[in-house]
Amino acid sequence: MTMPMIPSIVLPLLVKGLIAGIIVGAVTASIRSWVDRFFLVILLVSMMGLPIHEAITINLIVVGIASLMMALRQTSVLTQIREDWAMIIIASGLGGMLGRLLGLSLTASILIALLGIYAILVGIRLLFVKPVPARDDPAHPAWLAPVAFVGGLLAGLLSAGGKPFTVPVYNWALGHHPNRAYALGSLGVVTAIWAALTTQIAVGQFLTPKDMAIAAYEFIVITLTALLVGRYWSPKVNRWVSLIVGPLLILVGARFLWMVWGA
Repeated sequence: MTMPMIPSIVLPLLVKGLIAGIIVGAVTASIRSWVDRFFLVILLVSMMGLPIHEAITINLIVVGIASLMMALRQTSVLTQIREDWAMIIIASGLGGMLGRLLGLSLTASILIALLGIYAILVGIRLLFVKPVPARDDPAHPAWLAPVAFVGGLLAGLLSAGGKPFTVPVYNWALGHHPNRAYALGSLGVVTAIWAALTTQIAVGQFLTPKDMAIAAYEFIVITLTALLVGRYWSPKVNRWVSLIVGPLLILVGARFLWMVWGA
């Protein structure tokens, strides 16, 4: 009796997952945010109807795998910031661990509200904050630690690496060239995500087969879409996608806040 029901349960999930993966892959490739895919959390909750805690876990796995691929592809860039590795790794790792412990202890309503606030802030950032291309006068390395820690905290809390904010701070406030700022932000995400996953498993919140299966499916769809879209990337595409996605994120964030406080 149960066998005929399996396709009716799985097929809609696969179709919705395919649509979500295509959207996330296209957006992240267009705005060059390869390992900060909090967009997937939004779609897992709003489109696929998954609980927020499960959505965060799935996204942690997806971003964890993506971050390893990014590290392998950008080895030459990461070696250029070798002297800052210890500062970034320690600070973002601690942030990732604490963020995951905090995320596991919060209710679904609070997490949805925080995700809504984060989405609004990212939308505003996409619309109004642009890199300073010519700047390259780095501040004292000690200033890297608090930025990396906050980014790691966000990674553990919402599976959002915080790069829409850490990269501009490294660039604008701390004087790093945009390429170096991106590399610093990416290293922080790699460290924080894996610290968060390790922490979750260490406290007994193990990854379920369902979570890993959905994460693997989404990772494949997102990666293939991103690689295809990336072939046609240009600054103009970046600009137009940012102008479209920014307001949408603000609206989605407002909707999440209304779900929590307007109920």
